[in-house]
Amino acid sequence: MENYKEMYLKLFDAVSDAIETLQTAQKEVEQMLVADGDEDK
Repeated sequence: MENYKEMYLKLFDAVSDAIETLQTAQKEVEQMLVADGDEDK
């Protein structure tokens, strides 16, 4: 397990990217919802 630091950093980067992707998607959907307003009512 000499590469534990390299493996940890690779996993950390992937998790960070996934979180950023999810946050971006959430913001975009929230903006879509606000832009649509009360069209369904």
